[in-house]
Amino acid sequence: MVRSMGWREGRRAALLRSVCMLLLAGLAAPAGAQSEEPSNPPSTLPPASYPATYSEQRFIRMDDGVELGATITFPSENGSEPAPGRFPAVLNVTPYARNGACSCDSASDYATRGFVLAVVDVRGTGGSQGNLNENYFSPREARDGYELVEYLGTQPWSNGRVGMSGGSYLGISQYLIAEQDPPHLAAIAPIEAFADIYNDAAFPGGIESLFFDSQYLAVQGAPGLTGPNTEPSMIPGTLTAKYEQATGRSIAFDYLENPYEDSFYYERSPITHVSKIRVPVFVIDGWRDAFVGGNIRMYRRLERRKGVETLLNVGPCTHKGCGTPFDPTSNPPGVDNVEAHEMLFFQRYLMGMEVPSLPRVRLYDQQAEHYVETSAWPSPSTRFKRNYLGPETISAKLPAEASASYISDPAAGLSMTFDEQGTVAITPYIPIDQRVEEEQGLAWRTPVLSQALALDGPIALHLVASSTATDTDWFAKICDVAPDGSQSIVAEGQLRASLRALARGSTRREPLETLATPEPLTPGTFYDYEIAIAPTAYRFAAGHRLQLRLTSYNMPNALPGTIAFNGSEPATSSFVPLLPGTNTVRFGGTDGTSLLLPVSTDPSP
Repeated sequence: MVRSMGWREGRRAALLRSVCMLLLAGLAAPAGAQSEEPSNPPSTLPPASYPATYSEQRFIRMDDGVELGATITFPSENGSEPAPGRFPAVLNVTPYARNGACSCDSASDYATRGFVLAVVDVRGTGGSQGNLNENYFSPREARDGYELVEYLGTQPWSNGRVGMSGGSYLGISQYLIAEQDPPHLAAIAPIEAFADIYNDAAFPGGIESLFFDSQYLAVQGAPGLTGPNTEPSMIPGTLTAKYEQATGRSIAFDYLENPYEDSFYYERSPITHVSKIRVPVFVIDGWRDAFVGGNIRMYRRLERRKGVETLLNVGPCTHKGCGTPFDPTSNPPGVDNVEAHEMLFFQRYLMGMEVPSLPRVRLYDQQAEHYVETSAWPSPSTRFKRNYLGPETISAKLPAEASASYISDPAAGLSMTFDEQGTVAITPYIPIDQRVEEEQGLAWRTPVLSQALALDGPIALHLVASSTATDTDWFAKICDVAPDGSQSIVAEGQLRASLRALARGSTRREPLETLATPEPLTPGTFYDYEIAIAPTAYRFAAGHRLQLRLTSYNMPNALPGTIAFNGSEPATSSFVPLLPGTNTVRFGGTDGTSLLLPVSTDPSP
């Protein structure tokens, strides 16, 4: 909701320009219109309405006196000054230096289409003062975001409406800032954002993400030390910024000191205060992104709001897109131009334009290689079907009670060295044929499929198992087994056995653990574990088979143990490894292991 004096005048000017743009683009349609046929969202950006852009660098002062470096790019008629009029603003908040890596939206794309794009360095990075001590995703950062939105929404050139965009860190920050409820924030479009920083990123299932953390946390902050302000008048403030940045400690210490879910993570996780978000939200992600489960979880919570639009678009890509260099083995056809969708969304909510509605839920059906649209997630056509594990089989029929065992092996998991979490950092996604894991753990398969099997939703494993150790890890991988025997990874899930206690709100379809207090196992005792496997939209072709593999190591992605880290004296830190053990899985009978699959009943190919 906009609460700015003069907003109506700015809106009238924006609408006059909007009418011209609509006539040029041929896009005029009633607001909120819904198509009974599959929609045809835009594949290209709307035509530019300004020939040039004009940029300014400046400091923006926060309530505690810290000044943040910003670059603000305006529409321009001649490139030498801002165009007259009032415009909506789109805010990017980056820790990667706005004059460095940035990972920001295109200033030219937005400004030539009538938006003001403001890119601001997070405090302690780039050209901003302060340091990173406890600041990554902190309440202080969220407060900074509130003040930035209000600054932009009250400038003389502003129409009073501010949106936020960007992916990864820039997407996560949108949720946290929206939860502060700044009066001039009108809409957000978070891309590739998590819900729970502990479970979605640093310690999935309570297991430290070694490969991810060693890449991401160890180097995080370094990109922000580059990219100083280039405006000469900002030199004194820039010198202060660089001095203060150098006084901070590594953010990795904050995470290593907190190996279990606690208040440190709660206050940095968007899911904690998601109910405070009041503006329209366009959630964007990809099936091969490590954060997709968390971002869909945010969508599920947000779409319950009445009278506030919440949209979801999930493509086939990784955290850094499809194709080389970060996804060299895959480049699916027909991937949406999400920037074009995002701009349509902002035209509606920041400019007040009447534009075609975007689909409420739009998902890329993997293997089928096209998008499907539906009114909800999971789709109303999805039926959750319980399948039971037997001796090497997956079937709808309950088998006789039996069990199978394996010895936990530190060599397991190497086939997925370059997994989805790596692309959040700096390594590519390279899903190796899972046949290299055939000597590890246990595997179960469906019979050869007589017709295609489409999964559309979250997957859950109900595991009944024991271990001779006092703790172990469970890694569950769903694969597509082709007629030639090759095994392609579809989705994964994991859980540390000692952190099996379920959280409030956990369901059989979407398990959720507290991950707060370890409870050691009694060796030889069977326990029930509810393991969430990443959601997917995936079509198994006729003649293929669905496979579940269970192991207890996933090197080098997952740390097989716990670090007791001392940030004051790092040299005194210690590592407590998981001990080898024999793990036994029980299936059949009244309480056997089973797999809950989200089976689509939609007959479309």
